[in-house]
Order: sequence, then C-alpha cells, then structure tokens
Amino acid sequence: MSAPAISPGQSADGRVTPRQNWLTGPFGASLAAALVFLVAWQFAGTFGERIPGPIPVVNAAISEIERGEFFYNFAISMQRFAIGMALSIIVGVALGIAIGSSRIFDNLFGDVNLVGLAIPAVIWALLCTMWFGFADTAPIVTVILSAVPFVVVNVAAGARSVPPDLLDMSQSYDVPRIRRLRHAVLPAVTGYVVAGIRFGVMSGWNGLLLSEWFGSADGVGHRARYWYDANQLPGFVAWIAFFIVFMVLTDRVVLERLSRRAFRWRDGESTPDKPSAAAAA
Repeated sequence: MSAPAISPGQSADGRVTPRQNWLTGPFGASLAAALVFLVAWQFAGTFGERIPGPIPVVNAAISEIERGEFFYNFAISMQRFAIGMALSIIVGVALGIAIGSSRIFDNLFGDVNLVGLAIPAVIWALLCTMWFGFADTAPIVTVILSAVPFVVVNVAAGARSVPPDLLDMSQSYDVPRIRRLRHAVLPAVTGYVVAGIRFGVMSGWNGLLLSEWFGSADGVGHRARYWYDANQLPGFVAWIAFFIVFMVLTDRVVLERLSRRAFRWRDGESTPDKPSAAAAA
C-alpha cells in the first residue's frame, strides 16, 4: 500500500503544524480580511473622486494627532461614554433581573423595553439634543437610552434561565430573598450580563457619536462633523476610522474575552492550566 498523501502544513502523523494553524486561525483570517479591505479601499479611492484613499486618510489622522485634537476630543468622548455605560449597566442589570424574575415587572416594563430596542440610536441622539442642548448631558443620556435596552433584554433572559425548582426549594426552606438573589440568580445571569454589556457598548458608542455630531462642541462626533462640514473628506474618514478601530478593539480584546470566560461553563471549556477530561484521556 502506498503512503497516504500529506497535505501542506500537515505533519506525517496527521497533526496540524503551526504554519497551517496560523494561516487558518482567527488571526490569519482577520489579517487576510484586512488586506483585502485595504486593497479594495485603495482601488475605490483610485477611481472614485469622492472616496479618499488610505494614504490621505492616514496623513489626516497623523495631522490630528500632532495637533493634539485626537487625544483631547477622544478623552472627552471617553469620559461621557464611561459615565453613560456605568449608569446603563447599573440600571440595565436591576431592571433585567426584575423583569426576568417577576411577572408584574415583566408586564410593566417588558413592552417598554422592546420599544427601546426598536428605537435607533440616531433618534435618541436627536431627541436628547432637543431636550438638553449643547452640553455633556445629551451624549451621556443618549448612551444610556441606547445601551440600557440591550442590557435589560439579556439579563432578563438570564434571570428566566434560573430553574424554577431551585427557587421553589429555596422559598420552602425560607431562604431570604437577598440570599436567593446572591446565590441563585446572580450566578445564572453573569454571562448574560457580559453579553448585554457587549451589545450595549456597541449601541451606546454609536449613540455617543451621533449625539456629539448633532449637539456638541467637542468630542469624536463633533470633530468628524467639523471636517465633514469643511468638505475635507480625509479628515472626516480619519475620525470615523478612529471610532471604528476603538469599537472593534474594545469588542475583540476586552468584551469577547469576558464573554468567553463568562460562558465557559456552558461551552464546556476548561481553564488554561487544567485540561479537560477528554484531553487528559
């Protein structure tokens, strides 16, 4: 019998080599996608009069950093976003647990939260600008209104996942409500809280940009509109790129890892220092 063929990047015993793993892994795929995007962007910029290519955008971004506009406006936006998200998490977790644990709260606020999910961030940005004017309040409230519904709907789903028999047993043994919340409900909703925060961050960050675009004298959204009104598209695209890169890095580096760790019990993953039983066998 002839020896089986060995595919490129595969060792003689059938194991995947590091080279093939790098090419087909998440990093290799992401790098390939980024290269394809840059090539397409350069091609579009070459033949499109109103589409700035990567090089003019990078030059505009470097100019904003050298003038100090990037760090100043980004710090302002981050302060607003941090305050809005902190309040969103507190309010969203409390409402989510209440809606998922109580039929009364579900009847009172369940449909209201669905309405909040249906309203896009641009509507909240316009309304908050009309209500609060050109101040820090409008962007912060926009972040809250954009993010809270996503946190609520995920936390409520986690609260509903608590086995009813466990709650009934705790009630039959007269376990205080605080202890039931701490030892039965909160452990069940931890992963859902992280998932809700992940979606809330994306929606809240979009709301912040739009709110600063419509009604702010500083921040990332204001600076993007500044270059848009000046008809300087490289500067406008540079600030949009700042916005997108920050959102992607936050999601991939922080939120995705937190979500994976929070749902490790559900996915059957093992800790890095403790291999699973199947691997040990």
